[in-house]
Amino acid sequence: MAIESKQFEIFSGTGGVGKTTMATSRAIEIANSGKRVLLITIDPAKRLKELLGLNDKDSGNAVTITNPLELGEHIKLDALLMNPEETIKRIAEQTNTQAVAQSRIMKILAKPYGGLNEILSIVELQMNLDKNIYDTIVLDTPPGSHFLDFLESVDKIRAFFDQKFVDIFNYVGKKSATTPKGTGRKLMTMVVSGGVKKLMGYLQKVTGGKFVEDFMEAVGAIYQSKDSFISALNLQKELKDHNKSNWYLVTSVDQNKMKEAMDLRDHAKDLFDNKTYIILNKCLNEKLEDWKPQEDDHLAVKLKESFSHRENDLKTHMKEKFQNVLEFSEVLKVSPLDHVKELITQWKNIEQKSKFEQGS
Repeated sequence: MAIESKQFEIFSGTGGVGKTTMATSRAIEIANSGKRVLLITIDPAKRLKELLGLNDKDSGNAVTITNPLELGEHIKLDALLMNPEETIKRIAEQTNTQAVAQSRIMKILAKPYGGLNEILSIVELQMNLDKNIYDTIVLDTPPGSHFLDFLESVDKIRAFFDQKFVDIFNYVGKKSATTPKGTGRKLMTMVVSGGVKKLMGYLQKVTGGKFVEDFMEAVGAIYQSKDSFISALNLQKELKDHNKSNWYLVTSVDQNKMKEAMDLRDHAKDLFDNKTYIILNKCLNEKLEDWKPQEDDHLAVKLKESFSHRENDLKTHMKEKFQNVLEFSEVLKVSPLDHVKELITQWKNIEQKSKFEQGS
C-alpha cells in the first residue's frame, strides 16, 4: 500500500514497541523526499535525544538537524523535545501575559505528570502549525494510557473554559488590567458559583489562604492567556481528518503487546478506524528464513518452526482486525543511528513493493 505523507503523521502505541524510533525514521524518510519536517516527541522517555544527538539544553525548542544519518545528506528536519515550561514561556510571550509564566501553581503543573503536559502539548502543536513553515509534522505521542490523556486534552481545554468559571473569568477580565497581582483573596469574595465557592473554601481550610491566592492568580493568568489555549480547540478536527493525518498504531509481534494495542484501539475507536496503519514491529520471519539449522538438530528445527508458526498466527489475527498492516523486521543493531537507518530502508522497501504491486 502506498503511504502518502500528510500534514500530520501521528505515532501511538504502548511502551517498548519501538514507537519513538519508528516515528524518527518516518520523519527522516519524509524529509529525504525534500519536504520540510518537524518531529515532536511527547514521550517522557525522550529517546529522541539519543537518536538525534540532542542535549537537555535543547529541550522545548525546535532544533534543526540537517544531517541526521551522518551521510553528508542535508535535509530540512527540525526536532522538538516537548518541555511544558518552555511552552508556558511561549504562551506568555505570545499573549503578552508574563503572569502565566511567573505563577507558582503553573510551574508546579508544568512539571512531569503535573497535570498540564498533555494540554500544553496540544497548544505547542498548534503554535508550530501556525508558523506555516512545515510540510509535515510527525508526532510521537505519549505511551499507553498517557496517549489517551493527550487525546482528551482538547476536551479538557474546552471543559476548563465552560460556564463553571464564567464568574471568575468575568471578574478577572475586568480587574486584570489594574490588579494583576494580589487578586486571589478578592476573587474569593467575588465567586458566586456555589460549587466553586465550596471548592475554594475547602482549599482554604486544607492548604491555607496563600495557596488559594496563588491558585486564583493562576486561574487569572490562564484567563489572560486564554487565546493560546482556545486556538488549540480546532486542532482536534485537523488531527481526526484522514485527508490531513496519517495515524499509526505501533505494536510488536508479541501476544501481550498486541493485546495492549487492541485495548488502546478500543479506547479511541473514533481515531483508529480502517484507515489507520498498524505497524507490526520486530517481526522475526525474515531472520528465521536466514537461519538454516542442521536437520539432525531437532531442537533447533522445532524452535524455528515454533517461532514461525506463532508469528504467522499473530499476524493473521491482526490482519483480520485491520485493513492496513505494515510489517517491519527486527533490527539487530547496537547503535541507535544504525537502527534508524535500517528502519528507513524498510520504509523505502514498503513503498517500492507497493508501487510494484500497483503497477502489475
